[in-house]
This record gives sequence, C-alpha cells and structure tokens, in this order.
Amino acid sequence: TMVSIGYIAAAVSCLSFGSFAVPIKGRIANEVNIDPLVMQTYKTALCFLTCWFVLLLPNVHFSFTYWGLLSGLAWIPGGTAGIYAVRNAGLAVSQGTWSALKVAIAFVWGIGIFHERVRSKTAATAAVVLLMAGLWGMSFFSSYSSSSLHRRIIPRRNENEEHSELEQPLLVEVVGDEASSEEGGPPDDEEDATSRPVEGDELSDLTLDDEKLNFRFCKLHRRTVGMICACIDGIWGGSILVPMHFAKSQTDGLGYVISFAIGATTVLIAAWSIRIVSNAVALRSIKEAVSRLPPLHLRRFWLQGSVAGLLWSIGNVSSIMSVKYLGEGVGYSLVQAQMLVAGLWGVIWYREVQGWYAVTGWFLCALTTLCGILLLSHEHLKPTTGL
Repeated sequence: TMVSIGYIAAAVSCLSFGSFAVPIKGRIANEVNIDPLVMQTYKTALCFLTCWFVLLLPNVHFSFTYWGLLSGLAWIPGGTAGIYAVRNAGLAVSQGTWSALKVAIAFVWGIGIFHERVRSKTAATAAVVLLMAGLWGMSFFSSYSSSSLHRRIIPRRNENEEHSELEQPLLVEVVGDEASSEEGGPPDDEEDATSRPVEGDELSDLTLDDEKLNFRFCKLHRRTVGMICACIDGIWGGSILVPMHFAKSQTDGLGYVISFAIGATTVLIAAWSIRIVSNAVALRSIKEAVSRLPPLHLRRFWLQGSVAGLLWSIGNVSSIMSVKYLGEGVGYSLVQAQMLVAGLWGVIWYREVQGWYAVTGWFLCALTTLCGILLLSHEHLKPTTGL
C-alpha cells in the first residue's frame, strides 16, 4: 500500500541522511579546510545531477513548479547554517538540536496547520515529545562523552602510522595551543589555529567556551554561534518540504524532486553571487573578489564530497516520498530519526561514545526515540484526500 511505501521511504531516508556524513569524516576532510558553502555545493550538485533519474520511473514525467524555489530557499541557508553549527558547536549537539526542532516544526505544520489526520492529537503530541526528548538525549550523551575524552590526556598518534578513511577518529588529539608547541612552531600564516578544519566534536568544551568569534557589533562564544546556527537549521530548514503541500498533483511526490533540485541550484547560485558581491564591495575589485572565494578542493575531495552528496540525495528523495504518503507531521518527523543512525555510526564504528554512563544513557535515549517513532506511526491515519 501507499502507506507502507511511506514508511519504507522514511527508513531509507533515515539510513541515507544518518550516513551521508561518514565519507567526509576521514583524514582528507580534516586536512582540507572545507568551507560550509562549498560542502553545500557538493550536496546540491549531486541533488541536481541525480534528480533526473526519477524520469525513468513509471508515471513520472517532467514537470516544474516554482514552489521548488521556496524549498531551495529553506534548504540552502538552513543546510549551510547546519554545517557552521557542526564546525562551531560539534556534531552531536548540533544534530540533536536541529533534529528536535525539525520534528516540532513538521508537527506544527502537519497537524496544526494542514490538519493531517491522526487517531489522537494528544497521543501524537506525546509521541513527538518522546521523539524530541530521545533525539536531544542522544546528542547530550554523545557530547558528554566527547567532552570527557577531551579532558583526559590522549597519547599522540604515530604520524607515520597509516589509517583508512573510516578508521580516522573524529576527535582531535591535541587541543588549543598544544598543537603548535608540539609541532615545533606556530601555525602557517595562511591558516591559523582557529581556521583549521574541525570535524564533528573535535572542539572540546573548553575550547568552544573560551574562543570567541568577532562580529561587527559584538563578540560571541563559538559554541553560542554554533547553537544559533543549529536552531536556524532546525527552524528554517524544518520547512523544506512544506511548499510541496501547495504544488499541483503532477508536481508533488517524485514529480517534486526535479523542482526541488532546480530551486536549490538556483538559490545556491544566488548565494555564491552574494558572496562575490560582498567580497567585491570589501576589496573593490571583481577579480580579487573571485580569487578570494573558497576552493572546491576537487582534486582531493571530489570522491568524498560526491559520495556524501549522493547519500544525501537518496535521503532527500526518500523523505519526499515519506511526506507524500504519510504527511508532513508524521512523515518528516520520522525522517528526523536519522540521528539514531548517525549515533550508531558514532557508537559502534567511531567509538565516540565511551564509558558505561554515556553508552547506557545513549541507548536509553535511543529506546525513547524508538518508542516515539512507534507511537507516532500508530497514530497516523490515511488522508481522506490526496496531498
């Protein structure tokens, strides 16, 4: 049935969204300083290149709706803010924050505004609360474990020892100024210690609390900036698929994939244009403004970026199908269980969550998340009319 397809699509979306960051967590990603907009470009490029494959499926024809531009306007800023959040507040706490907010936003849109059918609004609300609590709890215990690891002295790894991409830990072993002193000198002029690439929860709580970022009118702690960006991703990005509700029947579901990709690509081009104009105003030279744009690192990062973008695209198509058949309130909320998959990568493969207290707490929160998923799934009812 269509409802079963919706649940299968939600599961595929969780697996894809929860795993898309794995290819970019290795040694190469740590060595190159990937700008958040560059990472968003990889994701958008693969989204655009793969969207046309839906035309090979039966009963799917080329169609375009301008509602896709609104989806792109929600995704590009939200996704870029999410990358900034990870780099300044850490992966676990950022993903937990935006996932919980997206669940709340999707529930408000679906149940509160679109009046999607559920057995009981009270039970559905309880399911969403369980889901949000579980997501936040998993991020808390992941962050707790990472912070504890940074408070210990971690032996320095032999630099001659080779490691595969997936074997690279997500936590740096030297924090703060120790890196420059142990290397025998200060960091390079072109890339100081604050601009070096960070991945996930590499930054310890101490580093995040002590470092401040300078803005035109104020200074803010890095963690504060990261949490603000995570909230932007959750609130702004939580409405990515809302415009699909207003699209015509021939441009929703799989038909909406192409509109979404075209809209996202258009907004991305606008974002790069704004960046060029901003540089040109500051430098008073178009040529200099273009030369100051962040590099794509195609030679070293194309494979990792492409695989990550492909996984994200699969997750995006699946989430569209989930929302199509389960609705915004249930379908998009279930997709946010992606953190359960991402967390399992961290617990089982990367060993990010260590210590009996953190591991036990994480799995209890994972169980809470699963209970919320099951309860929310039970409360879903078929719509009386199509989307």
